[in-house]
Amino acid sequence: MSPRDEPLEPVSLGHPGPRLLPVPSDDDNSIASTLARAHRAIFETSPRHLLRLLLDFLKPELLQPPRRRHASRHDRANTAWLDGLRGWAAFSVCLAHMSVYTHPRIELCYGSLIAPSPDSGHPSLRNATPAAVPVLRLFWSGGHFAVMLFFVISGYVLTKRPITLLSQPQSPQKPGSEGGGGGNRDAFVDALHSALFRRPIRLLLPVALSTLLFATSWHVFGIATPWPEHQASLPAELWNWARDLLKFSYFFRNRVLYTLYNIHTWTIPVELRGSYSVLIWLFLWGGQSSPASSSCDYGVSTRRRVVATAVMTIYLVMGAAGAWYAAFFAGMLTAEIDILSSTSTTSVSAHEKLIYSYSKIRLPWDGLLDFLRQRPRFRSLLLHAMLAAGLYLASEPSSDVLKTDELLGKCYGWKTLGRLIPAPYTASDEPESVARWFWLFWAAWLLFISVKELDWVRSLFETRFSQYLGKHSFALYLVHGPLIALYSERLFYLTGVKRGPLSETEAARFGHLMNRWRDNPNWPFPRHPTPSAVDVRQPYYYGLEPEFLLCVALSLPLFLYAAELGTRLFDEPSVRASRWAYRRLMKRS
Repeated sequence: MSPRDEPLEPVSLGHPGPRLLPVPSDDDNSIASTLARAHRAIFETSPRHLLRLLLDFLKPELLQPPRRRHASRHDRANTAWLDGLRGWAAFSVCLAHMSVYTHPRIELCYGSLIAPSPDSGHPSLRNATPAAVPVLRLFWSGGHFAVMLFFVISGYVLTKRPITLLSQPQSPQKPGSEGGGGGNRDAFVDALHSALFRRPIRLLLPVALSTLLFATSWHVFGIATPWPEHQASLPAELWNWARDLLKFSYFFRNRVLYTLYNIHTWTIPVELRGSYSVLIWLFLWGGQSSPASSSCDYGVSTRRRVVATAVMTIYLVMGAAGAWYAAFFAGMLTAEIDILSSTSTTSVSAHEKLIYSYSKIRLPWDGLLDFLRQRPRFRSLLLHAMLAAGLYLASEPSSDVLKTDELLGKCYGWKTLGRLIPAPYTASDEPESVARWFWLFWAAWLLFISVKELDWVRSLFETRFSQYLGKHSFALYLVHGPLIALYSERLFYLTGVKRGPLSETEAARFGHLMNRWRDNPNWPFPRHPTPSAVDVRQPYYYGLEPEFLLCVALSLPLFLYAAELGTRLFDEPSVRASRWAYRRLMKRS
């Protein structure tokens, strides 16, 4: 029985006795009422019912009946592909981290030298594997591209609703009111206010809860992990976690952006910076004209905003090494163009067109868009070319230590593309890894647009499994790193994927697991040198060894199940917590 269905004086199902807290009304969101509801749910429920709730919480989603979706078919068609695209990007990050963690230099281009040897022409010494072929390599080393795709999606989703409110007719101004306002202008400001307030809670709370579970795991269960450095006791660990979380929450800091308890969280500060950038930018340009202004004034304001957003996007990606943040502005720009296009083709009343005249707004690239609309076959051909170009650019070779000319100088096709990377990315004061983000920006934007516009590609991200990945994408991103340390690391040693040589610390933690499965007489695969020994002949392609694929097959189901639990435990609660906090903030006395 849900709380909304409970009577005002419910019958105690578990432990009868005096009521310690008053029964709150469902409309009361105070802290005392929330505690009262929690007390009632815990202490006035039978142990049998609590056990059923616990089992239902732990039940895998595949064993649960499918939930009825209340969204209309039109709404699903407009938004489902975004969830699926985000889900597959998170899935790609998981595979990439497992591959790169166990296969040094697999991110180099096809045919690149992996390890120096007199027999340097032998395939085993070069990255001559299907895992390094353009497009196919995205399953093994597409993590950086997936991150850039996250940023484009965030810029699109965060700004589309506020921009939509700007494009809709506003309520007429009440006689005698001061300064105008009301209508969609107020809704626009409220939407920005809500997003700016809720965004940090939405992103930081799941990180805090997931890293807290990870930080306590080795003290509770006695599990060794390769990282981070363990503290001597649980209180010391909690104190270290709290200090690290406070540093991590300051998302304007430089250099180390991640929390020490999950190095993959470096994208969260970038998400917050980019989110705040586009939301404040939208408020700056969207709030210039008043609701009572003429259609011409509103049109000029809109045109200036869209053009200014395009200029900011080009500046960040070309004039500065700001491809991360350019991705957010590119997503916002795409949302602007989509809404302008949909508004111009929607049947609206003459009064609305007179007030807003959104369809009369002309932008510098409207001639090209009109040309493409009148030639659907050419438009389809261009979109498929954009899809192919995006996939190829997404396959950019990568390295954290090699300079651009060393990394791309001997790669077919990339030698020329490397020379086209703007100077700010290759400046001496920038790390070598910064240069990769320039072409990954264009790859993510091209792929995003082509997926959005091509029906057959978009349908691939609307399938049931794609929606499943999208629902649990954030939790999957947060839990897969700790699970690699807690679980997959042991598989790597048991199967011989990681053999050494080991340091004293590694030998003390994992030496007893070394090759235990691989040395078993019933081991089904040929015993051969593993990826760590890349200077000798191997019977399998680099990154496609049976023992590594076995580790992946045993790890991914656990990752997905843990992501389901994470969605229920800290992802969805963070959404509710951010909404509750915003309602409390806006509650008027």
